[in-house]
Amino acid sequence: MTARLPLRLIEVPYDSGHRDARMGSGPLALARAGAAARLRERGHTVRERVVEAASRWRSETTTAFELQRAVAAEAVAARAAGQFPLLLAGNCNSTVGMLAGGGLVWFDAHGDFNTPETSPTGFLDGQALAMAVGRCWTAAVPEVVPVAERNVVLVGARSLDPAEESALRGSDVAWLPPDQARDVGRLSTVLTELAARVDAVHVHIDLDVYDPSLAPANSFAAPGGLLADDVRRILVGIAERTRITSATLASYDPRCDRGSRIRDTALDVLVLLAELGT
Repeated sequence: MTARLPLRLIEVPYDSGHRDARMGSGPLALARAGAAARLRERGHTVRERVVEAASRWRSETTTAFELQRAVAAEAVAARAAGQFPLLLAGNCNSTVGMLAGGGLVWFDAHGDFNTPETSPTGFLDGQALAMAVGRCWTAAVPEVVPVAERNVVLVGARSLDPAEESALRGSDVAWLPPDQARDVGRLSTVLTELAARVDAVHVHIDLDVYDPSLAPANSFAAPGGLLADDVRRILVGIAERTRITSATLASYDPRCDRGSRIRDTALDVLVLLAELGT
């Protein structure tokens, strides 16, 4: 079998500071289901790394930023070793540690574009994309350079808070709700414009971007999402136009899954990302 790009599979089994609970149980569930074995079957060399919080004090914010810094160190080490970094995360905000400039394609049922000033709940993970573009918490992980908003495409978001939606519409982020993401012409235009500005992207997939008719990925799942074929087609379209140099799968809560359908979908898309990665 033809050798594939070496991979570093980074697992962060935390949700809001809690280890192996709720969505934090997702990375380890995917690992136990054979994530690394599937990748090796495709000819990849895989190095698995489990990122742990070292601090004895655990809280949503303190632990999240500690984990982001640890993820950043793993991502830097992976790139220095010529490896493709793949992140399995409980929370979306762990992706911030993966960013290394270039572009960002963010699949999610939600905008994740709240800030501490706009969030109705204060939920940190609802601020993940806002962190990625430097709208909040910029001093928390100084190793990470925010992505320029015009180099971000948000795919599949359909459940947003009012102030969050207003901020998103006033931003330079290209937002493709599910109907626009399925529109071949609209999608092609947005991805082609992104590829003209950047030569590499990080792909972030919150698994609740999938329609819950497949199975709810987590307790935040919202109706009207994308199907597996939609996500596959969009990922191939990205890779046809620019390089995918790292990726994240996030927010899988096995308790919400029916018949392991989201688990199996996640493993399929993990293999696809590894195949498309450069």
